[in-house]
Amino acid sequence: MKKVLLGIGGLIAIIFIAGFIAIKLFVNEALIKDNLVEQAKQFTKQDVTIEGDLNLTFYPQIGFELGKVTLFNKHEYADSKQIEVNQVHVAVELMSLLTKTIVVTNVQVDGLTVNVETLADGRNNMDELLATLAPPAVGTESQPPVISNEDIQAIKVTPEGELAKSEYQFVVKGVSITNAQLSLNNRQDGTYHKLSDSSLNVGEFAFGKPVAIKLAANYRTNELTAKLNTSMVLTIDEQFSEIKLAKLDSKLALTGSMLPRPEMNISLQGDMTYDNVYKIMKLAGLKLDVDELTITGDLAVDVFAKPSLEYNLAMNTLVVDDWLPKSKIENGSAVGSTTKQTATKQTTTKPVAEVEPDLSALSSVNQKGSLTITKIKQGEYVLDNIKLQSELKDGVLQLTKLSSDLYEGKLMVKALLDSNKQPATFNMNSTLEKVQSEQLVTIAAGKKMLTGLVDIDVRISGKGLTTTKLKSATKGTINSSFTDGAVLGMNVAQEVRKAIAMFSSKSETTADEAEQTDFSAMVANFKLGAGKLTSTKIDLASPAIKVDGKGSANLLHENLDFRFNAAVAENIGGQSSSTMKQVRDLRLPIDVKGSFAAPSIKVDFGAITKQLAEKEKDKLVDKYLGSDEKKDELKGKFFKELNRLF
Repeated sequence: MKKVLLGIGGLIAIIFIAGFIAIKLFVNEALIKDNLVEQAKQFTKQDVTIEGDLNLTFYPQIGFELGKVTLFNKHEYADSKQIEVNQVHVAVELMSLLTKTIVVTNVQVDGLTVNVETLADGRNNMDELLATLAPPAVGTESQPPVISNEDIQAIKVTPEGELAKSEYQFVVKGVSITNAQLSLNNRQDGTYHKLSDSSLNVGEFAFGKPVAIKLAANYRTNELTAKLNTSMVLTIDEQFSEIKLAKLDSKLALTGSMLPRPEMNISLQGDMTYDNVYKIMKLAGLKLDVDELTITGDLAVDVFAKPSLEYNLAMNTLVVDDWLPKSKIENGSAVGSTTKQTATKQTTTKPVAEVEPDLSALSSVNQKGSLTITKIKQGEYVLDNIKLQSELKDGVLQLTKLSSDLYEGKLMVKALLDSNKQPATFNMNSTLEKVQSEQLVTIAAGKKMLTGLVDIDVRISGKGLTTTKLKSATKGTINSSFTDGAVLGMNVAQEVRKAIAMFSSKSETTADEAEQTDFSAMVANFKLGAGKLTSTKIDLASPAIKVDGKGSANLLHENLDFRFNAAVAENIGGQSSSTMKQVRDLRLPIDVKGSFAAPSIKVDFGAITKQLAEKEKDKLVDKYLGSDEKKDELKGKFFKELNRLF
């Protein structure tokens, strides 16, 4: 029996070997290559060539190796070649075809080149090729309605609804794509993109098992060059319902004039999972480095109908100025030679009309998440320990929370922006608690003007985001209170003492004091509207004086118009009670007017003199006019002229 089995086995082997020899003898590879070329021409309606021999293998692998294959463009396109491959090699283990595990031993593609070109009239060679290969069907049914994210989330996958596992398994032992390049040339707008020196290496692949992947490419466009190197471990389940990218490590080097910096280096690490059923991508353990800036955390993206992003991220110190475009510094000679030309241009150039920003992108995506930032620096402003929570849904952006440490105090902001309205509307509530005002005001004004702790409450709303609209159409209230500080640039108490000395005929012998007005408390409340910030209450209290005021700041013309009145406090001390009784009702007017950048501060001593004359007019009349019966008439004329004088 054993001999019979051996004989049968030997016979099968002889038949198999004879069959393989027969296939090699009778298969005409040149004829197959010619037929492939003719079939390709018929399918593409374009010229196709295959250089070199077509090599077929049947044992122990079944496969083929093909030389250079070229698909030529139509004559109106600049590049004669549309698609070209230098060499293709594909092989499958013959014996695996007799089992339920089909093994692809090798896939090699070398020198893949794709040239995509758009002509000035809008025609595109790739669109034309795809239309030829797969023309649109006639009489198709209308597209079904788009399923929303909520519909997808409501689907419950039951055991009955799960896909049955396939009886066959596919194993690919390796994929290698080398020397690939892709060019995109658009002659309508002059843009050019090229991907070159690209390579893709995939290790042994099988569903449900991890496979190592490496990708490298160089990219160049009109104003940017980039070099990419990426490695990862890919796992795809048998139902193709979940894709995992573990140990993702991607590095990107950028160079170009369109960047905020001439050169940038970006790296990304993390583990990504994509749910192909619910169309959700999750990135865990994210670490994104953009030069010295580092972002860490987790995020998830629902990419089914409308992209939806959820995130929980943290960032280190952000120096805003380092990411803004740098202005070009002209040398002195260039500035001098172009001054006259610049002046001419300024007088002849028409003002550019303001345009509302395009916020349509806010309606194309939803997002919700939180971000913490160690520090933000912009100019001399410094925010520490920033915590931000925001939500964007259907074009409405809500800043639900923004908190930050600011100059020993706290900043809190809530805001809403509705991009669905034209122009967009917004509202904002913001508070400052116990902030050192000296640094804050000095940075804003460019010079020291104020000291002390400040509390501010801002509640504003508006319609329109152009500069003019923000100034003219924003309305609301700004209320502030200061404690234990000083107004710098003028010593109001000293000016009041000068007025007292003038009234009491005593010389002012007070030693030189600092040019500042100390206060224990100050309140400054304003109403915003119609392009003006108008005071509703301004009060300053100190041991020596009391100050109240009123006025407005014109935001459109950027100028100030305020008048303050200073009065002696009850406990000023240092003067006789009779003198104090006489001067306590005096008001020292102080005018603050002019531009935001350089306001002028003036003390109205003429008003003081007028007040003094008004208080003493009866004594003056009796002294110089006596009992003249026309005293009242003369007194009226005298003080009418006095008023005109002052």
